[in-house]
Amino acid sequence: MKRTLVTLAGCVAWLICAVSLPTAVTAGDSAETSKTKSIAVNHRNEQYDLNKDGKLEGGEIATMKADRAAKRQARLLAKYDANKNGTIDPDEAAAHKADLEKRRLQRAERKKAKEAELAAAAAQPAEEEDDDEEPAK
Repeated sequence: MKRTLVTLAGCVAWLICAVSLPTAVTAGDSAETSKTKSIAVNHRNEQYDLNKDGKLEGGEIATMKADRAAKRQARLLAKYDANKNGTIDPDEAAAHKADLEKRRLQRAERKKAKEAELAAAAAQPAEEEDDDEEPAK
C-alpha cells in the first residue's frame, strides 16, 4: 500500500512539473498572453479559483489539470493494475488499449445506426406521400 502511494505521489509530482514548466516558459512571453488565457469558473472547477475572481488563470489551470490527470491515473491503476504493483505493465496496457478499441468500435456502430435511422426517417415521408396519391385512371 505504501509503495502504491509513493508511486502515485511521484506521478502527481511529475505531472505538476510537466504542466507547470510550459506554463512558466510561456508566462514570460507577454503579460497580455497570460491574461487572455483563462477559463470561466463553473460548478466543476470552482474549487480551483483561489482568488475567487470567477476565472481560472495560469497556476489555477495548471493545478486543475494536474488534479484531473492524477485522478485519471488513479482510475487507470484501479481498473487495469491487475498485479497491484502501482504501474501499468505492458500486458495491462494492452488490456487498456483493447478496451479503448472496443469502445471506439461501439461508438462507430452507434453512429452508423443513428445515421441509418435518420436516413430512413428522411426517406419515410417521401414514400408516404407517394402512397397517398391516387393512381391515374
